[in-house]
Amino acid sequence: MDEYQLFKHKIINTIQSWLLVIAMMITLSLLGWLLGGVMFALYAILLVIIIFLFNHKISPYLILKMYRTKKITHHQAPNLYKILTILSKRADLQKIPQLYYLPSDLMNAFTVGTEKDAVIALSDGILQRLSQKEIAAILAHEISHIVNGDVKIMRFADFTNHLTNILSIVGQILLLLNLPLYFLEVDTISWLLIFVLIFAPIVTNLLQLALSRTREYDADLGAAQILGDPTMLAAALTKMGNYQKKFLAKATMPGHYAPEPSLLRTHPSIKNRVKRLLELKKYYNAEDSIWQELVPDKLPLTSLVLIEPRWHMSGVRF
Repeated sequence: MDEYQLFKHKIINTIQSWLLVIAMMITLSLLGWLLGGVMFALYAILLVIIIFLFNHKISPYLILKMYRTKKITHHQAPNLYKILTILSKRADLQKIPQLYYLPSDLMNAFTVGTEKDAVIALSDGILQRLSQKEIAAILAHEISHIVNGDVKIMRFADFTNHLTNILSIVGQILLLLNLPLYFLEVDTISWLLIFVLIFAPIVTNLLQLALSRTREYDADLGAAQILGDPTMLAAALTKMGNYQKKFLAKATMPGHYAPEPSLLRTHPSIKNRVKRLLELKKYYNAEDSIWQELVPDKLPLTSLVLIEPRWHMSGVRF
């Protein structure tokens, strides 16, 4: 992909990020104005700015603790860290991320923190079911998120989503309180306030979905550039997609499994991501790939004693 296309992607990312911030400002300032006038609206705008600027200061280890992760040391996984070091160097990452183990059957990986304190968590499902090259591709994807600065904006988007969902619940409660007041012809709470509260998540959710899909495509592109080969990430995503379908099929009645509507997916469909990756194949040569630098496939990536995933009260295997 040429420099113009890369620049175009960065511009789109920036526009989407600011749209999310502006949407949050408008929503909260409108609520502030309805509740207490202009001064409350200004306080709401200031709150959004503070959250956006400082949300990345929250320690990533709080999130890791919430998911019951366990640190993978260099001693436990020397070859895995060797792969991570090579990938980080090719991505011009100043500091090598820490690795954490997520005791989950699902094939999943995520990144928290900034470039200075980044952490990549790999699930039990990924470590058990993907090959060395496929794991390297997943790590390259997560490193691309770090380089692109996605973690900060996606954390803000996630916070925005949670906050507006809470406000929507408050709006529904106020609606239930308002209806009897209306029929009793007593002074009611502002209907505009209630409807803004209830429908605020729709706008922020759609912006978050669009933002996430764009960032995932860009992270796939970045991973292909780091690896010098888009095919192995495509193979890893295909495996993850097939396993996810089997997992969901087992959790539902036979014949009743229906794919999730594309509008409601946080990530783009794996089919579309794989298609885009394979279209990039013509831009890369085998001699430019990272594979000749990696440790041989026959060597174990980790000596980590894996935690057996177990059922949690949430209903998810951890």
